[in-house]
Amino acid sequence: MKSPSLSPASWPRWVRALAFGALFGVIGYGVGGWLAKVAPGGFGLMDKAVRWSDMLAMLVGAALALGALLALFVSLDAKRLGRMYNLEGDASPEETGLARFQAAVMGFSGVVLTLPIVFSLTGVSPVLGLGAIGLLVVLHTVMNVRVYRQADELLRRAVMEAAAVTFFAGQLVLFMWAAAERLGAAPAITAWDIYAVLMTLYLGVSIWISARRGLA
Repeated sequence: MKSPSLSPASWPRWVRALAFGALFGVIGYGVGGWLAKVAPGGFGLMDKAVRWSDMLAMLVGAALALGALLALFVSLDAKRLGRMYNLEGDASPEETGLARFQAAVMGFSGVVLTLPIVFSLTGVSPVLGLGAIGLLVVLHTVMNVRVYRQADELLRRAVMEAAAVTFFAGQLVLFMWAAAERLGAAPAITAWDIYAVLMTLYLGVSIWISARRGLA
Protein backbone atom coordinates (compact mmCIF):
# COMPACT_ATOMS: atom_id res chain seq x y z
CA MET A 1 0.00 0.00 0.00
CA LYS A 2 1.30 3.45 -0.93
CA SER A 3 2.23 5.51 2.11
CA PRO A 4 0.82 9.05 2.37
CA SER A 5 3.15 11.83 1.29
CA LEU A 6 4.59 14.11 3.95
CA SER A 7 5.49 16.78 1.41
CA PRO A 8 4.05 20.25 2.16
CA ALA A 9 2.57 20.18 -1.34
CA SER A 10 0.21 17.42 -0.19
CA TRP A 11 -1.06 19.40 2.82
CA PRO A 12 -4.46 21.14 2.67
CA ARG A 13 -4.25 24.71 1.40
CA TRP A 14 -5.28 26.26 4.71
CA VAL A 15 -2.62 24.24 6.56
CA ARG A 16 0.10 25.41 4.18
CA ALA A 17 -1.13 29.01 4.48
CA LEU A 18 -1.13 28.88 8.28
CA ALA A 19 2.29 27.21 8.39
CA PHE A 20 3.76 29.81 6.06
CA GLY A 21 2.25 32.69 8.02
CA ALA A 22 3.49 31.33 11.33
CA LEU A 23 6.96 30.78 9.91
CA PHE A 24 7.09 34.30 8.51
CA GLY A 25 5.88 35.72 11.81
CA VAL A 26 8.59 33.85 13.73
CA ILE A 27 11.18 35.13 11.26
CA GLY A 28 9.88 38.68 11.75
CA TYR A 29 10.16 38.42 15.53
CA GLY A 30 13.59 36.86 15.14
CA VAL A 31 14.80 39.70 12.95
CA GLY A 32 13.37 42.19 15.42
CA GLY A 33 15.11 40.45 18.31
CA TRP A 34 18.40 40.47 16.43
CA LEU A 35 18.07 44.17 15.67
CA ALA A 36 17.28 44.83 19.32
CA LYS A 37 20.53 43.08 20.32
CA VAL A 38 22.56 44.90 17.67
CA ALA A 39 21.23 48.31 18.69
CA PRO A 40 19.33 48.03 21.99
CA GLY A 41 19.25 51.79 22.42
CA GLY A 42 18.33 52.56 18.85
CA PHE A 43 20.44 53.51 15.86
CA GLY A 44 20.57 57.19 16.73
CA LEU A 45 19.26 59.71 14.18
CA MET A 46 18.89 63.41 14.73
CA ASP A 47 19.41 62.87 18.48
CA LYS A 48 16.46 60.48 18.52
CA ALA A 49 16.50 56.73 19.07
CA VAL A 50 15.42 54.61 16.10
CA ARG A 51 14.04 51.32 17.37
CA TRP A 52 14.34 47.97 15.62
CA SER A 53 10.62 48.14 14.94
CA ASP A 54 11.13 51.52 13.25
CA MET A 55 13.64 49.92 10.91
CA LEU A 56 11.23 47.06 10.23
CA ALA A 57 8.38 49.48 9.50
CA MET A 58 10.58 51.54 7.18
CA LEU A 59 11.58 48.40 5.28
CA VAL A 60 7.92 47.48 4.83
CA GLY A 61 7.13 51.06 3.76
CA ALA A 62 9.95 50.95 1.21
CA ALA A 63 8.70 47.58 -0.06
CA LEU A 64 5.20 48.99 -0.50
CA ALA A 65 6.55 52.01 -2.36
CA LEU A 66 8.62 49.76 -4.64
CA GLY A 67 5.61 47.52 -5.25
CA ALA A 68 3.55 50.57 -6.18
CA LEU A 69 6.16 51.69 -8.71
CA LEU A 70 6.32 48.21 -10.24
CA ALA A 71 2.52 48.07 -10.46
CA LEU A 72 2.47 51.45 -12.20
CA PHE A 73 5.10 50.22 -14.64
CA VAL A 74 3.05 47.13 -15.48
CA SER A 75 -0.07 49.27 -16.01
CA LEU A 76 1.70 51.14 -18.81
CA ASP A 77 1.38 48.05 -21.03
CA ALA A 78 -2.23 46.91 -21.48
CA LYS A 79 -1.10 43.54 -22.85
CA ARG A 80 1.21 42.83 -19.89
CA LEU A 81 -1.47 43.95 -17.45
CA GLY A 82 -3.99 41.66 -19.10
CA ARG A 83 -1.65 38.70 -18.69
CA MET A 84 -1.09 39.54 -15.03
CA TYR A 85 -4.85 39.63 -14.41
CA ASN A 86 -5.35 36.43 -16.45
CA LEU A 87 -7.56 38.23 -18.98
CA GLU A 88 -8.32 36.86 -22.42
CA GLY A 89 -6.92 39.96 -24.11
CA ASP A 90 -5.50 43.36 -23.30
CA ALA A 91 -6.62 45.21 -20.20
CA SER A 92 -9.35 47.76 -20.80
CA PRO A 93 -8.94 51.44 -19.93
CA GLU A 94 -11.15 50.86 -16.87
CA GLU A 95 -9.00 47.94 -15.71
CA THR A 96 -5.85 49.97 -16.31
CA GLY A 97 -7.26 52.83 -14.27
CA LEU A 98 -8.16 50.48 -11.42
CA ALA A 99 -4.67 48.95 -11.45
CA ARG A 100 -3.11 52.40 -11.21
CA PHE A 101 -5.45 53.36 -8.38
CA GLN A 102 -4.48 50.18 -6.54
CA ALA A 103 -0.82 51.08 -7.04
CA ALA A 104 -1.49 54.55 -5.61
CA VAL A 105 -3.17 53.02 -2.55
CA MET A 106 -0.21 50.68 -2.07
CA GLY A 107 2.25 53.58 -2.17
CA PHE A 108 0.03 55.62 0.14
CA SER A 109 0.07 52.70 2.60
CA GLY A 110 3.86 52.91 2.73
CA VAL A 111 3.71 56.66 3.41
CA VAL A 112 1.16 56.34 6.21
CA LEU A 113 3.17 53.53 7.84
CA THR A 114 6.36 55.57 8.02
CA LEU A 115 4.80 58.90 9.05
CA PRO A 116 4.78 58.17 12.82
CA ILE A 117 8.55 57.56 12.63
CA VAL A 118 9.18 60.70 10.56
CA PHE A 119 7.02 62.87 12.84
CA SER A 120 8.74 61.49 15.93
CA LEU A 121 12.26 62.05 14.57
CA THR A 122 11.52 65.57 13.34
CA GLY A 123 9.90 66.68 16.59
CA VAL A 124 6.37 67.28 15.27
CA SER A 125 3.85 68.00 18.02
CA PRO A 126 2.17 64.74 19.11
CA VAL A 127 -1.29 66.33 18.85
CA LEU A 128 -0.61 67.74 15.38
CA GLY A 129 1.09 64.57 14.18
CA LEU A 130 -1.65 62.29 15.48
CA GLY A 131 -4.33 64.51 13.98
CA ALA A 132 -2.65 64.45 10.56
CA ILE A 133 -2.16 60.69 10.71
CA GLY A 134 -5.79 60.22 11.75
CA LEU A 135 -7.05 62.18 8.74
CA LEU A 136 -4.77 60.25 6.40
CA VAL A 137 -5.92 56.94 7.88
CA VAL A 138 -9.56 57.90 7.19
CA LEU A 139 -8.66 58.77 3.59
CA HIS A 140 -6.64 55.57 3.26
CA THR A 141 -9.58 53.53 4.56
CA VAL A 142 -11.95 55.10 2.02
CA MET A 143 -9.48 54.32 -0.77
CA ASN A 144 -9.12 50.72 0.40
CA VAL A 145 -12.88 50.26 0.48
CA ARG A 146 -13.11 51.61 -3.06
CA VAL A 147 -10.42 49.20 -4.26
CA TYR A 148 -12.16 46.26 -2.60
CA ARG A 149 -15.58 47.14 -4.04
CA GLN A 150 -14.22 47.61 -7.57
CA ALA A 151 -11.96 44.55 -7.52
CA ASP A 152 -12.93 41.26 -9.15
CA GLU A 153 -13.71 38.10 -7.20
CA LEU A 154 -10.16 36.75 -7.54
CA LEU A 155 -8.60 39.82 -5.91
CA ARG A 156 -11.24 39.88 -3.18
CA ARG A 157 -10.55 36.27 -2.30
CA ALA A 158 -6.81 36.99 -2.21
CA VAL A 159 -7.36 39.92 0.16
CA MET A 160 -9.61 37.93 2.48
CA GLU A 161 -7.25 34.95 2.48
CA ALA A 162 -4.26 37.15 3.30
CA ALA A 163 -6.18 38.81 6.13
CA ALA A 164 -7.28 35.45 7.56
CA VAL A 165 -3.81 33.92 7.44
CA THR A 166 -2.27 37.03 8.99
CA PHE A 167 -4.82 37.03 11.81
CA PHE A 168 -4.47 33.38 12.77
CA ALA A 169 -0.70 33.19 12.33
CA GLY A 170 -0.19 36.58 13.98
CA GLN A 171 -2.24 35.78 17.07
CA LEU A 172 -0.43 32.45 17.42
CA VAL A 173 3.00 34.06 17.30
CA LEU A 174 1.85 36.95 19.53
CA PHE A 175 0.53 34.51 22.14
CA MET A 176 3.81 32.61 22.20
CA TRP A 177 5.76 35.86 22.57
CA ALA A 178 3.39 37.12 25.27
CA ALA A 179 3.73 33.82 27.14
CA ALA A 180 7.52 34.00 26.90
CA GLU A 181 7.44 37.62 28.09
CA ARG A 182 5.23 36.73 31.05
CA LEU A 183 7.62 33.91 31.98
CA GLY A 184 10.59 36.23 31.75
CA ALA A 185 12.07 34.49 28.72
CA ALA A 186 11.56 37.37 26.27
CA PRO A 187 11.80 41.18 26.51
CA ALA A 188 8.70 43.36 26.68
CA ILE A 189 7.52 44.85 23.40
CA THR A 190 5.41 47.90 22.62
CA ALA A 191 2.25 48.29 20.53
CA TRP A 192 4.41 49.80 17.76
CA ASP A 193 6.70 46.76 17.85
CA ILE A 194 3.69 44.47 17.46
CA TYR A 195 2.24 46.52 14.61
CA ALA A 196 5.53 46.62 12.72
CA VAL A 197 5.81 42.83 12.88
CA LEU A 198 2.12 42.45 11.97
CA MET A 199 2.57 44.55 8.82
CA THR A 200 5.70 42.59 7.92
CA LEU A 201 3.73 39.37 8.28
CA TYR A 202 0.80 40.74 6.25
CA LEU A 203 3.08 41.91 3.46
CA GLY A 204 4.82 38.55 3.25
CA VAL A 205 1.53 36.63 3.27
CA SER A 206 0.01 38.96 0.65
CA ILE A 207 2.98 38.50 -1.70
CA TRP A 208 2.84 34.73 -1.30
CA ILE A 209 -0.90 34.49 -1.90
CA SER A 210 -0.77 36.90 -4.84
CA ALA A 211 2.00 34.86 -6.44
CA ARG A 212 0.03 31.63 -5.94
CA ARG A 213 -3.03 33.16 -7.57
CA GLY A 214 -1.05 34.66 -10.44
CA LEU A 215 -1.58 38.24 -9.34
CA ALA A 216 2.11 39.07 -8.88
